[in-house]
Amino acid sequence: MRNPLLLLVASAALIGCGPPPPPSAADDCPSSIVKGQPSQLSLVSSADAVSFDPPKTCRGSYPDAPEYYIRVHGHGTRRLDYGRRDANECDAPDADPVACPKVHFMSFGVSVLGAMRAKLGEMNADTLGLGACADSSAPLDQWNMSARIHDFRHADEAIRIIDAELRRWNIGDDWGLSISGIMCADLI
Repeated sequence: MRNPLLLLVASAALIGCGPPPPPSAADDCPSSIVKGQPSQLSLVSSADAVSFDPPKTCRGSYPDAPEYYIRVHGHGTRRLDYGRRDANECDAPDADPVACPKVHFMSFGVSVLGAMRAKLGEMNADTLGLGACADSSAPLDQWNMSARIHDFRHADEAIRIIDAELRRWNIGDDWGLSISGIMCADLI
């Protein structure tokens, strides 16, 4: 019968003697990255029946990666409500616009993010709220509220989804798309 202690020591010695592991992908990239380039955005505002502003570029949360913000314009009659309140019967896409002229921004935002995740996948559309190029000390209605992606190859579809949700909810206010870096460690 073998000595279990001797077997354990020998196994540990063999494991420690192997070659070092290859560098991880995170060693080959900056602290955060935005995948793709703004030139991958091929939609043309209004020509594609969607109205949006060109990407605004600003310094991002990470010093080595800029952020981008695209404002998508609504076409409806209802407005976004940025007040503090509980959800109610007006916070639905099919609510009567006369009886319910306002929709709470979080109800709408959750719907946008859900639609983006359903089409683009959860890893490609991951947050909503304070948008790129916004000042967090400004009033809530100036926060560039948006859903966020990290790869310009999803920008056209994300803008189409936001536009479709604005139309479905009959909202005339704008909603945004933020494109920002993600930590390399999160990409592995």
